[in-house]
Amino acid sequence: MPFETPSLPVLIQRTQSDLASDSLRQSDAQVLARTLSGAAFGLYGYLDWIAEQILPDKADESTLERIAALRLNQPRKTAQAASGSVSFTAAAGAVLDLGILLQSSDGRSYTVTAARTTSAGLNSTTIQAVDGGTLGNADAGLELTAVQPVQGISNSFTVLAPGLSGGVARESLESLRSRVIRSYRIIPHGGSADDYETWAMECPGITRAWCRRNYLGPGTVGLFVMRDDDLQPIPNAEQLAQVQAYIEPLRPVTAEVHVLAPVMLPVTYTLRLTPDTSAVRAAVESQLRDLHSREAGLGQTLLLSHIREAISSATGEQDHQLLAPLADVPAANNQLLVFGGCQWLQ
Repeated sequence: MPFETPSLPVLIQRTQSDLASDSLRQSDAQVLARTLSGAAFGLYGYLDWIAEQILPDKADESTLERIAALRLNQPRKTAQAASGSVSFTAAAGAVLDLGILLQSSDGRSYTVTAARTTSAGLNSTTIQAVDGGTLGNADAGLELTAVQPVQGISNSFTVLAPGLSGGVARESLESLRSRVIRSYRIIPHGGSADDYETWAMECPGITRAWCRRNYLGPGTVGLFVMRDDDLQPIPNAEQLAQVQAYIEPLRPVTAEVHVLAPVMLPVTYTLRLTPDTSAVRAAVESQLRDLHSREAGLGQTLLLSHIREAISSATGEQDHQLLAPLADVPAANNQLLVFGGCQWLQ
């Protein structure tokens, strides 16, 4: 039977009983009882807090970070700064030094990471956001202004395609908690499928991973990764290379590892609702998105019965007619079924 922490009134009553002797009837026993009981109650509360720190499912942030540092190859993932290229015009022979500060109209700050001795006309260089996180990501065409003018160089800088990317927020507490709990449930086996998925999710920005043995033949490993927190969740070549470089020293020497991006396969739903209102439509879309996040993993088939169940569970839905899809939706080994929207029929 688990120990039950006594409440403060119970502790007061116990202390009063201990002090209720003939010699103390006319004394300040009530004051002593409440003082001692309050102190004891605080100690019980502290013991309860300590008990919750033992396991990671309820541990506080600081304790969880300490557990992660001891158990994981990669403790809490830090924020990553966005980077990319910009163009600018300049006179011949002007010098653009490292660390020149650029700023956008909305206050985001970037620094020059590659010094240049310019040629006459259009030049380019690389920059990086001052602060880590997704706020530094930007589309091509963003105009930046030099905080301090540089002789011979225009104050206007333009972000080049494909834009500024790679900015990743600090790992959330719940993401760290799930990785720590996973380390208890899945024991390393020197290169099992679970090991590859664990290693991939230790990389900044990677939120999901799937391992496929013998993907390109005997001895090969196909590792598919996603970056769900980015505006573009499909990783680009540079991001895939970062994961590859991280896994390279960890993999078994006999394995040939290929880090790949899943192929997105949108699933579009055609249906008629009763009642057909904007609120019910929004509820149905929410349920279908949740279905994809729960059941549409890499290469997994989306069952028609589960699709109908998700639609029926939407708040306000009384009846529906699903015209597409009309069967289970299969996915190839490298495909990820994603929600492709709804077409509403009257």
